[in-house]
Amino acid sequence: MELSDFSVEDIIKVDGERTIGKIATVLAMVDDQHDDQLVETFISAGYKVVITRAGGKGEQFKNKVLRNSLGAAVKGDVINEGIQDRRVLTRCVERALVALNGSMSGISGAGIKIGIVKKGVHLAVAMHGKIGIPGLDIDHEISGLGVHYYGLIDE
Repeated sequence: MELSDFSVEDIIKVDGERTIGKIATVLAMVDDQHDDQLVETFISAGYKVVITRAGGKGEQFKNKVLRNSLGAAVKGDVINEGIQDRRVLTRCVERALVALNGSMSGISGAGIKIGIVKKGVHLAVAMHGKIGIPGLDIDHEISGLGVHYYGLIDE
């Protein structure tokens, strides 16, 4: 078997069911050239999805992640502008950022891609990218995921 024998469908399933966490992770990790096509495919499959990005360092970086996620999710019609949906998205971002709370994110610049997925009243936010290591010519990969079930306003 070859790696090319696997499809996105194979990757996003657990026990035969698609999971929003895995879908958000795929959106955050896919090569940029496939963004639009993948977003359209998931939308046509009944999901509300959007991809955005953020970069910076320290608290500035975390603030950008939250601002960019909220802006993209509302503008992309993934969530509504109401307080409940915004609160749920904020919790998902907070959970995803736990993986980036190490000391390196405070002193190094990071750039990430963010995938946001809604299915019914469930929401997932995943991020993946790189953080620079000072004094080295190498970037360190970082990722995080936050999923919130039954929190969004049922439309």
